[in-house]
Amino acid sequence: MNKASKNNVDNKNDKKRNLKNTKNESDVILEKEKIISDLKIKLNQAEDRILRELAENENIRKRYEKQTTDNLKYAVKNFSYELLNVTDNFQRALHSISKKDIEESSNLKSLFVGLEAVEKEIYEIFEKNGIIRFDSLNTKFDPERHQAVSKKESESPEGMIVEELQKGFMIGERLLRPAMVIVSAGKSEKKES
Repeated sequence: MNKASKNNVDNKNDKKRNLKNTKNESDVILEKEKIISDLKIKLNQAEDRILRELAENENIRKRYEKQTTDNLKYAVKNFSYELLNVTDNFQRALHSISKKDIEESSNLKSLFVGLEAVEKEIYEIFEKNGIIRFDSLNTKFDPERHQAVSKKESESPEGMIVEELQKGFMIGERLLRPAMVIVSAGKSEKKES
């Protein structure tokens, strides 16, 4: 084979090799781009999963903090509820002493003043701990806050509270004990004879 035809064959072989190398290089580039694309998708999915987990952890933390705060706020509920009986007994004791007896006996007057001071102090301690008594007299009956024990005819419109037998108490925004009340049945209608 002559030199020119050998160079021609070599050039063709070089072109084939170059074409093959170019094809291999573009296949490698395409393969690398596919791998990069897959990795980007996986990275986005992992990032999304991490963000969701972080948000869930934040929600759990907030729920835990609220639960802890509520537990602290309402931890005194049972203790307070038991003490309400003591305050009721103080009120009964104070109301059982007639004004006439207090005026006649200086010792009884001193005892009465002392009992009133203890009762007042108990209510102040309650208030410091978020326990508030509420008045119900002359308000509209609310089944969420009141316990009606009876109805009676009165000048007040129907559904209004005319007597409060026992004070109601709230602890924070929750009801600790409903007020025990008597509700107006309205005016009595006199029958004509």
